[in-house]
Amino acid sequence: MDIRDLKTFIYVADHQSITIASEKLGVNQSTVTKRIFNMEAIVKGVLFNRSTRPLQLTQLGKKVYFKSCFILKQLESLRNVHSEGHEGVKRKIKIGIAQALIDDLLDAVTNESKKINPHYEIDIYSGWGCSLIQQVNDGEIDLAALMIPSNLSFSSNISFLEVGTLPFVVVARKGEAYKYSSLEKCSKRGWVLHPESCCFRESLAKLLYERKLGFYINKEIFGLELQLQSILKGEGLGVYPKSFLDKFMLEHEGLEVIQLNDFPVHLHVGVVKSQQMSIEESNAFIEIVKNHYF
Repeated sequence: MDIRDLKTFIYVADHQSITIASEKLGVNQSTVTKRIFNMEAIVKGVLFNRSTRPLQLTQLGKKVYFKSCFILKQLESLRNVHSEGHEGVKRKIKIGIAQALIDDLLDAVTNESKKINPHYEIDIYSGWGCSLIQQVNDGEIDLAALMIPSNLSFSSNISFLEVGTLPFVVVARKGEAYKYSSLEKCSKRGWVLHPESCCFRESLAKLLYERKLGFYINKEIFGLELQLQSILKGEGLGVYPKSFLDKFMLEHEGLEVIQLNDFPVHLHVGVVKSQQMSIEESNAFIEIVKNHYF
């Protein structure tokens, strides 16, 4: 495998665009396309749905993406190995942060973990909650911070250490919330959501199916900021932790929460840890999450 193929695939997935990836990498678009084909030949499958705009990962593509990020991180660590060891051996802790939390929680984890123990070296990984849980189970990462909607549940072998709960709200463009007095009316308007594997999307779909309501997706977009910008343009409704929305609205006007009496879902915030992770180390990380949100 050529590391350039791996890096190019990650760039295309992150930016959902061959054009942007070619600009960022300083190569032409045909080179980007060739590298994606090289990756697809290695994994023996299609990584992107080429009929969508922006580009969306296939189910295989999502699995390959998270593995690729992990491999690239390890290679970067290998390049820096010559500078390690002179200050004593540091305990490396691999921490996963769910996609929905990464923008909000990354700085807190990076900064606070250094204060907790200077002998820790922290590696941060991002991904969908279900993928991070699998990586914890496989021993690829030590623990992961997740948000799990109250209408979804773990399998019995997963140890989820809950930190607290957050309200989960439906969001509309300002001035339009009055139109959606029920979940049924919201469902007919359509949604701006992450692609498949996002627990927010899964919890909403589960609730709508239980109510025998339609599940209409107007746009699939990676990233909360881009989703909220789409809602500002009037392209649909979204579902978010209220604390995220409050922070966004400090800098942007034009959004409001839809007041619903038939939307009973809230979010469990917590941490999944591997069996190899000590209670002391996991509790230190849990405290960071707890102090940040509660």
